[in-house]
Amino acid sequence: MARWRIAAIVAPFLLVLGWGTAVEGEILGEYVGYTACEPCHSDIAAKWKATAHARAFEDLKTQGEEKQETPGCVRCHVVAYGEDGGFIDMDLTPELKDVQCESCHGPGKKHTETFSAGDIIGQTPEDVCRACHTEGQDKDFDYGKKSKLVHGD
Repeated sequence: MARWRIAAIVAPFLLVLGWGTAVEGEILGEYVGYTACEPCHSDIAAKWKATAHARAFEDLKTQGEEKQETPGCVRCHVVAYGEDGGFIDMDLTPELKDVQCESCHGPGKKHTETFSAGDIIGQTPEDVCRACHTEGQDKDFDYGKKSKLVHGD
């Protein structure tokens, strides 16, 4: 029997048993989650984990079930809600919960393949932050001060 036939028969069973990359299989678009950034940016990822952004989805959960089901609320507590390859729900895309790297720096798939600074947004413009930090949600938001805290600085 040809090797490809054996692989085609065995692979589904391995995934059911939990072997292979079943979790990674949920990432279907240009968004890869912070764990793809962490190997090269471990110092930043470690600092980010201590910020409110790293607990954004949990914070939403404490605000009640209604908030968790309101797209206008969810979009600011996860990566790329409503966009191709972005967060869908906790069953399908749990790796994209919270305000992660790609929430501010854009999709990271190409950057993780090329390692080129030109394939990711370096300095996040204020309007990206203001999409969630609106006057109604965060009236005292100061981009100059808050942007320094995003990486736990």
